[in-house]
Amino acid sequence: MPGEITQREHCFDRVEPFAKHRGNPILKPERPWEGNCVSHPTVIYDQEAGILKMWYECIGPPVGSKGVTEHGKVVDNWQVHDNHWYLCYAMSEDGLTWDRPALNRIHAEYHPDNNITHIDAGFIGGSGTVMLDRDDPDPDRRYKLLIYDNNGKGSDGARSFVSPDGTDWKPLGPFPVLPSQDAMGCWYDERRKRYVALLKTRLDNLRARMISVSHDFENWTDPEVMFDAASTDRPTEQFYDQCAFHHCGHDWSLLGKFNASTQTTDIELTTASLGVAWRRLPTRPAMVRAGDPGAWDCGGVYAPTSGPFEFNGRMHFYYTGTNIRHDSGGFDGVAANERLQGIGLATFTPGRMVGQQFEGDGWFESMPFRCRGGKLLIDANLKFPLTVEVRNAGYGGPLDGYRRADCMAVNGNSQEHTLAWKSRPNLDVIAGRYVQLRVYGKNSPVYGFRTE
Repeated sequence: MPGEITQREHCFDRVEPFAKHRGNPILKPERPWEGNCVSHPTVIYDQEAGILKMWYECIGPPVGSKGVTEHGKVVDNWQVHDNHWYLCYAMSEDGLTWDRPALNRIHAEYHPDNNITHIDAGFIGGSGTVMLDRDDPDPDRRYKLLIYDNNGKGSDGARSFVSPDGTDWKPLGPFPVLPSQDAMGCWYDERRKRYVALLKTRLDNLRARMISVSHDFENWTDPEVMFDAASTDRPTEQFYDQCAFHHCGHDWSLLGKFNASTQTTDIELTTASLGVAWRRLPTRPAMVRAGDPGAWDCGGVYAPTSGPFEFNGRMHFYYTGTNIRHDSGGFDGVAANERLQGIGLATFTPGRMVGQQFEGDGWFESMPFRCRGGKLLIDANLKFPLTVEVRNAGYGGPLDGYRRADCMAVNGNSQEHTLAWKSRPNLDVIAGRYVQLRVYGKNSPVYGFRTE
């Protein structure tokens, strides 16, 4: 609801930061080919299979060697050097315990029973996004992969691949298919049947974000800038990585916000119109922050390549965390054997990510919408009674039968408060009209409304 309120009094935007799982990191390097870092997860809930699927990145030692030749920190334009960059696959039934299946597709002779699905030929990390495209009629293209590559010979940017199962990847199209630096991502917008590439560049040598769109995963629009220095009033702030998702009728992205003075990152919530016109919220809310000193993610948290999704009644969000700050000079005193980059989980209640908070007695008015009739349901955690007035869109006032005085107040904590009026049990008599809602409450948050 932030940015969609036409008027309000004694009311302000409320954003609920995600809750980090107490057992984080839920995935950390444990296998020889993972070195000392796992990162940049894509996580998909495959409802047909009934399991969660994760693709993640790691840096393994050169095959035949005794160990990683560098610290392996997966951050901005990090170099693999003599190591190998891998895209690996894991599965889970509960979202907490992850199995690494023995695929043995790549380097099986060096790493028996490995879960590697792809190896990068370049020397800079990939930030790959895997998408399950159920709309593609070709079963061999059901999974899509867009990933950064750098061949070390002057060519870099996005590569595209397709797969029938998410483990056996075939290249698709030219290289590069899109210009980008590392820390890129991609979103399959199922509502509009299109792919949205979230790319990284630099403007005035500051990290910025670009966007490109495709309807067939092969032909892309020329990239346009989304977020750059003009999007911030803080000279130390840059825009690092990003993922996008659809939730409660709106398009959102989680944007990696890099602070050059502290060399750490937080993950900020942004929103969009029609999935392409992205904008920051006025309060610049951080949904996941770097951990406290000494925590496994105290060096920074990085946006993954996929957005949150609903699983077992909660929204699940998997992200990268590290105990090393971005600049690699001193490692903040972290010993080599204690350096960690892992994958964490944060969750939130579906529908309760953003809302409006009454401060004392207040009200807010919604954007105009075409009423579909039926019941009006409000998601709110109420300490005091709440009432709703239905008003004609534009300069019109309250509609007959739907005034505040006619509303039967609701109270308590529910995601389905059902509103009714003395002579109007629902919205059927005004179906088809453009209306606005004026919501009255006191010292309580309201997260949204819907009709059904």
